[in-house]
Amino acid sequence: MNGAPQLMQEQRRALLLREVKWAEEKSAAYRAAFARAGVSHVDVQDFADMSRLPFLDAVAEEGANAPFFMLTLPLSGLMRVSVLRDTADVGGQVHCYTQGDVARQVQAATDLLRTCGVHRASTVLLIGNAADSRTLDLQYALDGLGATVLPCASAADAVRLMDAVVPDTVIAWEQDIPLLEETLERMALYRLISIGAHPCPQERTQRMAARMGVRHTHIFTRASMGVLIGCSDDDGTGIHLDGRLIFAEVIDAAGHGSTADGACGELVLSSLTAEAEPVLRCRTGLHVRLLREQDRRGYEQVRMVEE
Repeated sequence: MNGAPQLMQEQRRALLLREVKWAEEKSAAYRAAFARAGVSHVDVQDFADMSRLPFLDAVAEEGANAPFFMLTLPLSGLMRVSVLRDTADVGGQVHCYTQGDVARQVQAATDLLRTCGVHRASTVLLIGNAADSRTLDLQYALDGLGATVLPCASAADAVRLMDAVVPDTVIAWEQDIPLLEETLERMALYRLISIGAHPCPQERTQRMAARMGVRHTHIFTRASMGVLIGCSDDDGTGIHLDGRLIFAEVIDAAGHGSTADGACGELVLSSLTAEAEPVLRCRTGLHVRLLREQDRRGYEQVRMVEE
């Protein structure tokens, strides 16, 4: 995320160690899963040590019949409980957030939107279910930026609203974009921000953006993580991860983890600052290559390219 505040390597390491310790001390599910695997938070002293911990699916088995078994604090300590989905299908995942979680996520969303080029003079059509915490984060971020926001719960509502107001920017989940295509192609749209569960946008979305000549940025997210993970770089070939919220590693076919520059394998994500519901070692099923680089200020940036 070029331009967004970043953390030094040692700062990210400290956050990760604190997250692992917090999860074990405060969550019965993590505590039981760690004990079963014969590990403890003291076994994790660096990024490479994350491979010693069990994957999230093994931890979730502990609380399979009691969703709030994963929590680190009582319900009275929560600010938001939300059902998240990567598609419009039924089901979904329950995620819980503290006030601190929400504040960090809104700040990250604000920086992400700035990176995408959104500013206070923008008129933004935001399409998404407000029951999804990630949509709320984007709404609050747009409010904070001072942009004019046109919130819509569905693509059908968006089409009706665009008869009255013409936005210069559209933010939409990828499953809604085909329903907007005919309307958007009649407009002088400047910016399209797609949201999806893959690092790369769908080919249809890319073709539509190219045909319309709009600036296209893609936001990567997963319901299992509960947050917006990052956005595409300038050439659209990869995703810059928000290193303040997310730690990324890849695992090979044998399950060995790596965080090295150029490492390839299945993407595994962990939260760095989640208070209510830490997410440690969540397998995504996506095959990616990690690219690590430092900006001129010495901050490390992590980019991933889906393969």
